[in-house]
Amino acid sequence: MTKDGIAGVDFDSVFVTAPDGLKLHVRSYGPRLAPSLPVVCLPGLTRTAADFHELAAALASDSETPRRVLALDYRGRGQSDYDRDPRNYNLPTELADLLAVLTALELAPAVFIGTSRGGILTMMLASVRPRPLPAPCSTISAR
Repeated sequence: MTKDGIAGVDFDSVFVTAPDGLKLHVRSYGPRLAPSLPVVCLPGLTRTAADFHELAAALASDSETPRRVLALDYRGRGQSDYDRDPRNYNLPTELADLLAVLTALELAPAVFIGTSRGGILTMMLASVRPRPLPAPCSTISAR
């Protein structure tokens, strides 16, 4: 368990192997079997999972509807491995990484929050695998 900025709020660092073998980092907040739909937080292009710490901590510790919250570091960002091939820093590869994380952590359905690139990945996910997204689905994309 790691504490980051907010007194008493912990998260676990989880590592998932991407389809090409890279190690992807995910911050996991809250109980794995929380009663409410889990939340997946996807940062913008140059951002990291740490951007969602305050939101994730609040959602995970809500007294009425606690949730499991996962915040992903894309390849080459945060604590995820760097890819030596610059051609792999693209949306299709990152979508495959996201699918690997969702599968490994058995996360479906879930609520998705994405900023910028995270919003684009959420929309791409909805087009290739609509099942993890609750209906009706809305995407929040902010700068």
